Amino acid sequence: MIVGLDVGGTTIDTVAIENGKVVAFKKFERGRSLIDSVLESLNQFLSKEMISNLERITLSTTVTTNAIVQNNLDKVGMIIESGIGANPEFLMCGDMNFLADGYINNRGIEIKPLDIKSIENALQNFKQEGIENLGIVGKFSVRNPQHELAVYEAAKEYNFKFVSVGYKLSGKLNFPRRVFSTYLNCAVYSIFNMFYKSILAFSQERKIPLEKIFIQKPDGGIVNLQNIECFPIFSILSGPAASAQGGFVLSNFAKNAIIIDIGGTTTDIAFLSNGNLVLEPYGAKIGKYPTLVRAIYSQSVGLGAESIVKIVDDTVKIGPETKRWYEKGKNEFITFYDILQFSNSCYENSINAGLKSLSSQLNISQENFCKLVISRAVAMIEEKIKEGIEYINNLPVYTINKLLYGEKFAPQKIILIGGPAQLLKPHLENELKIKVEVPKHYLVANAIGCAIGSISKEYNLVADTIQGKLVIPELNIYQSIPADFTIDQAKKVLIEKVLESREVKNQDDVEIVDESSFNMIRSFRFCGRMIRIKAQLKPKLLNLRD
Repeated sequence: MIVGLDVGGTTIDTVAIENGKVVAFKKFERGRSLIDSVLESLNQFLSKEMISNLERITLSTTVTTNAIVQNNLDKVGMIIESGIGANPEFLMCGDMNFLADGYINNRGIEIKPLDIKSIENALQNFKQEGIENLGIVGKFSVRNPQHELAVYEAAKEYNFKFVSVGYKLSGKLNFPRRVFSTYLNCAVYSIFNMFYKSILAFSQERKIPLEKIFIQKPDGGIVNLQNIECFPIFSILSGPAASAQGGFVLSNFAKNAIIIDIGGTTTDIAFLSNGNLVLEPYGAKIGKYPTLVRAIYSQSVGLGAESIVKIVDDTVKIGPETKRWYEKGKNEFITFYDILQFSNSCYENSINAGLKSLSSQLNISQENFCKLVISRAVAMIEEKIKEGIEYINNLPVYTINKLLYGEKFAPQKIILIGGPAQLLKPHLENELKIKVEVPKHYLVANAIGCAIGSISKEYNLVADTIQGKLVIPELNIYQSIPADFTIDQAKKVLIEKVLESREVKNQDDVEIVDESSFNMIRSFRFCGRMIRIKAQLKPKLLNLRD
């Protein structure tokens, strides 16, 4: 049995799946304390029989995303080695920042040794200012982490609460994104650590082995709780990933479609192109920071079932405020869900007075007021859909086939999930002129998306035959190679090292997704090769039988 739990803005959804079938599900009201709400939901949902047959639990959490949105972040000191190039001023994201003197080039060769004395002074200043979280980033650290590791060793003397080194977050080259990723990894540490310790205590109390507890990642994959303790950034944006994946599976693996999840607070929109969820090509943008965090591409609208409808300057406004924002007078507000119910003949006398008050401000009937609100809501969703389609169709072209034939993303239908899906469906179809499907289990699609995921990871190998060096940053592998090392040998080494890491059991679970080999010329003569291989664990989604 596998269990999925998804934390939304207003509810916590849980689901249990056994032998490909949904055997139980339940929605819980979310309380003021997110962590307490998650634990209470798990305790109520999980029976002793479920635990005895449990294969795994996967949780999506908004604790880190909320911390960034609400600016509830730890103070972070950043040691940044930028070397030569652009002015590094725009990289100064920490509460305190220090530019290290030293440089390693793009091939991993040390050009200028690190000035460790000045770094020790900076670390001392950080501690004097009450900074407990430290980020360390060098420009080409994924090719050679020597300088990052030297700073890491020096930092041990100062007893920082948490230290994050950039080369461990991603094997991709992109220095600014690695700086921002490292900063956020440090900034959300405390809030995620509270969540982490709460789940540890829960696992001990209910006697659930830690190897059976997983966290939803923003790329749709999952990661074991024990492996994410030092990488809280990989729990960010897990909610939109869960809804996208749940909608995908419930659509019976549609080819070209839009997945719309209308929740209590927001509406998340994801895209299916050629049978695959569209991913961010470089990494997710989290708040104002572009990162290297691999994520499903999605658009979000501040519109949900509990969004408050009001009149502002003779104009209809929906959200982003919800009833949950208010302790008192909740029943005085009209929500978007109220409007949908009234419009779909689910007449509720309790909302009549509020509707009458709003519609009278515009001098129109209640029925026409509801039509106006729904039309406005659909327009908000349509705007984000158009932005998403334009973004996808403007992504860089990397294949001759796409260049020649100009393949464009054209969705054939909408997969609509979330509480108000059935009520919203006819309005989307009427306004957008596209087929809309509301699948079975649409109420808990997000939790299903959590439950059915598989472990995901990317690996990058770079081999430089002139230097005789090979690196796989994600596996912390740095080894020597002969001068006649080939691309076929590189692929073989990468797969072997992934298998040795025990992150997968079979070679068939690893796939090569990109490969290149460039000849290097010096004095008009061939002198070696630069080989790059990218591999990933093959994504595996459970196919539901009902």
